[in-house]
Amino acid sequence: MTLLARMSPTSHARRARAPVVAAALTPSRLSLGRAGAGTAMLLRPTALGGLLGVDRTAAASTAFTVQMLGARELALGLGAWTSLRRGDSRASRLWLAAGLLSDAVDAVVLAGAVGRGRVRAAPGAAGVAVATAAAAVQAAALARD
Repeated sequence: MTLLARMSPTSHARRARAPVVAAALTPSRLSLGRAGAGTAMLLRPTALGGLLGVDRTAAASTAFTVQMLGARELALGLGAWTSLRRGDSRASRLWLAAGLLSDAVDAVVLAGAVGRGRVRAAPGAAGVAVATAAAAVQAAALARD
């Protein structure tokens, strides 16, 4: 089993000397959260627009794109989680790298949307923070392995 699969929240906190909240965000938990978010996006596609402060009309007209992104999130989450649980280091690295790329692009694109006024500042900044934190967790896991 690799370091990616064995890393516990407690050992992660000692190694990184990170705050307690950051210590709880392991690659495995991140993967499950991603799968959950993807499922929510598939089942309630207009809810994401509401969270970001997008008006109802825009949220409804873009619901199909949210569902497509939800499928991506579900696949990335379940793929990473499964490979981490199995202790497959090579597959885990590939799934985490794909998630890292997706989260980094999400952060940049969402920050641009906030800058152009397409997404309200507060929820947009929160979304950028979540995507950045997820990218950082995956980058740290890849660097440790």
